[in-house]
Amino acid sequence: MLAGALIMAMAPVLAIIFKSPHATWAYVAIGACSILRGFGNLGVKQAMRDFIYWPNSLTIILTQLAWTVTVVVAAWISPDYWVMAWGLLASVVASVITSHMLSRFSWRLGWHKAVANEATSFGKPLVPNGWVSAGLTLGDRAFIGWALGVHALAFYSVIFGTATLPRGAILRFLTSLFVPVFVDRPPDHPSVKKNCARWTLVLSLTAFLYAMGFIFAGTPLLPLLFGKTYAATPYLMSLIGLNLFVKFLYQLPSPVALAQGRSKLMLTCTVFSIIALGIGAAATLVVPSIDVFVLALTAAEIIAVLRIGMIAINTLGYSRGQVWLALLGPMAAIAVALAVSLIFPAPPLLDWLLLGGALTSGGLIFYVVMAHVFIDPLKPALLRQAVSGLLNRRAVVVSEEP
Repeated sequence: MLAGALIMAMAPVLAIIFKSPHATWAYVAIGACSILRGFGNLGVKQAMRDFIYWPNSLTIILTQLAWTVTVVVAAWISPDYWVMAWGLLASVVASVITSHMLSRFSWRLGWHKAVANEATSFGKPLVPNGWVSAGLTLGDRAFIGWALGVHALAFYSVIFGTATLPRGAILRFLTSLFVPVFVDRPPDHPSVKKNCARWTLVLSLTAFLYAMGFIFAGTPLLPLLFGKTYAATPYLMSLIGLNLFVKFLYQLPSPVALAQGRSKLMLTCTVFSIIALGIGAAATLVVPSIDVFVLALTAAEIIAVLRIGMIAINTLGYSRGQVWLALLGPMAAIAVALAVSLIFPAPPLLDWLLLGGALTSGGLIFYVVMAHVFIDPLKPALLRQAVSGLLNRRAVVVSEEP
C-alpha cells in the first residue's frame, strides 16, 4: 500500500521525467493497482510448503489469461497506451479474487509482533535488491539509448527482450519447484546435499538448452519475426547466448538461500550485476558498439558467476566438482559456437544448425555423465530396460503400419 501510494503521489513527476504529461492518470492507475495487489491471499503461496502447487499455478494462469484477454479487447476498442493499464488492472483483480477462492486460509488484517519482526528481518535485504533489480531491468536500455541512439536502442531491446522474457518465467517456475524441498530442513540434513545436486543439474541443463536454442534457432528466426532490420550476426547471438547461460546460473544459491532465510545472498548477486553493467557501460564509452557492450558485460558476469559458485560451495553445501562442471562445461560448448562465428562471420544456415545440433548432443551426454556421478549411478539394467522399451515401442508402431 505504501509503495502504491508513493507511485500515485509521484505520478506528475514521473510524467514529466518520461516527457508524457498526458499520461499522468495512467501512472496514478499503476499505483492503484499496486495497492489493490496487497489484498491478495498468500495462502496459495503457503500451500507450496506442503508441496501443493496447483492453487498457485491456477492463480498465475488465470491472472495471465485475464491480462491477455483484456489487453486484446482494449486494443481493439481503443488502441493506445491505456490498454496496458487496463490489462494490469484486470490481472490484479483476477489474482486477488482467484487467490481468495483457492486459499485454505481466510484473509484478514492483523498485527503480530513476532511475525512482523521475522518478516522484516528476512525482507530488509530484499527491498534494496528489488529497487536495484528494477534499475537493472531498465538500466542497460537507458544507457544504450543515451550512448548509441534510439535506433541502437530499438535493435538491442528487440534482441534482448526476446532473449530474456521467457527466461524470467522459467526461473520463477524452477525456483517455486525447488524452494519447498529445502524448507524446514537444517543445513546438515542429508536431503539438502542431494537436492542441491539436483538443483544444480536442472538449472545448468535448462540454461544450456535455452542458450543453445536462442543461439542457433534464434539466428534465422529473429529476422523472420521482426524483419531484416533486427537480424543479428551469429557472433552477437553467441555472445548473448553465453550471457543468458550466465544469468541463469546467477540463481544457483537462490532456493537454498531463500528457504534458509539467507536473503542477503540475493542482494550480493544483484550487486555483482550492477558492477557488470557498469563495466559494460565503461567499455561502450570507449568503443561505442552493442557488440562491445555485450562482450564486456558478459565477461564481467562470467567472473561474477564464478564467485557466486564459490559462495554456494563454501556456505550452502554445494558440491565443488559439480558446480565447476555445471558452470565451465556448458560455457566451453558455447565458446565453440562463439569461436566458429568469429572465424566464419556468415556461415551457411545448414552448417550453423548442424553445429548447434552437434554441440547440443554433446552437452546432453555431458549432463548424463554428471547425473551418473553426482546424483544416482546409471545402472546397466536400467539402460537395458530403457533401450528395450524404445525398441518394443518401435516394433509396435511398425506392426501397426499398413
